[in-house]
Amino acid sequence: MVLKKRCFRQIAPALIFSLLTIGTFSANANIDVRDETLFEAHQRFKTQIINDSFDNTEAPWEAPAEIFNVVKYPAKLGDMYAYLTPPPANKKNKLPAVIWLNGGYGGIGGDDYFWTPQPVENDQTGATFRDPNMVLMIPSFRGENTNPGRYEMFYGELEDLDSAREYLASLPYVDPKRIYVVGHSTGGTRALLASEYSDKFRAIFSLGGIPDLKLRTEGRMMVELPFDKNNEEEFNVRSVYRYIKSIKTPTFYFEGHDYFWDEFNELRVVAMEHDIPLKIYNIKNGDHFNIIVPVSQLIKEKILQDTDTNKESNIRFTNEEIKWINKMVK
Repeated sequence: MVLKKRCFRQIAPALIFSLLTIGTFSANANIDVRDETLFEAHQRFKTQIINDSFDNTEAPWEAPAEIFNVVKYPAKLGDMYAYLTPPPANKKNKLPAVIWLNGGYGGIGGDDYFWTPQPVENDQTGATFRDPNMVLMIPSFRGENTNPGRYEMFYGELEDLDSAREYLASLPYVDPKRIYVVGHSTGGTRALLASEYSDKFRAIFSLGGIPDLKLRTEGRMMVELPFDKNNEEEFNVRSVYRYIKSIKTPTFYFEGHDYFWDEFNELRVVAMEHDIPLKIYNIKNGDHFNIIVPVSQLIKEKILQDTDTNKESNIRFTNEEIKWINKMVK
């Protein structure tokens, strides 16, 4: 199946729920947790891309100048597109930066979605982070939006994401020690994998990522897998679950109750046993979409207060704050 536009956000939430839940959310997956780091796995294993999951033909549209600039950041395979909020008037102040990883497949191009107001119960634009006190970047990766390379689905784009971080860190008005990742759905999976791949981000937040790609493919996929699905190692190196021990950066996972994978309960235990800085929150009144805005609002508040870079990030979520999220989505 070749899809010409980003897939996921345009489809009704009820259908998304059915796509996400067919053959998934099972407990006791018996997935081995590896001691090898995800970065080491990337050095060892070269993925073989045999299919194109979608057409790589649509560059990002120009946005209103007061909202986003279209930029290119240098990466290993060549320059990649991104949306970037305009520079602040006072460039002497060092601002925190958020990299928003959107859901779906196909990148960020081909329409005006990211600057068009969306309903609060399903706003996947990252608009909460368009704040004068921070910088927002929405990148696309290899094989997306006419970028060089081929789409790899949760693999090579982690290298590109690290390049996006380096680009942000080079901007004179960005605090290089306060760069955060926030991702939803597909972007939430990328965020978790990024936490396993690199320790250079200040903190990472995943809204509705998946624990394991092989488990996900037991349900109906919205795009064709780009790699050889008969090679088990292709799935292994894309598994959040297997590389959970790689996480060294404060990492936070949120998902609505009916979309919550049981495997994250297992990962919570693994994280506690091995002192992994991963916190997992099951939002009992929430779903895959309506948690985005209230969780993002809290994340933004936490980022703006997380100013002492001589120490590890002080971001924490209290029981009262989780109750507040539940109240907002009820």
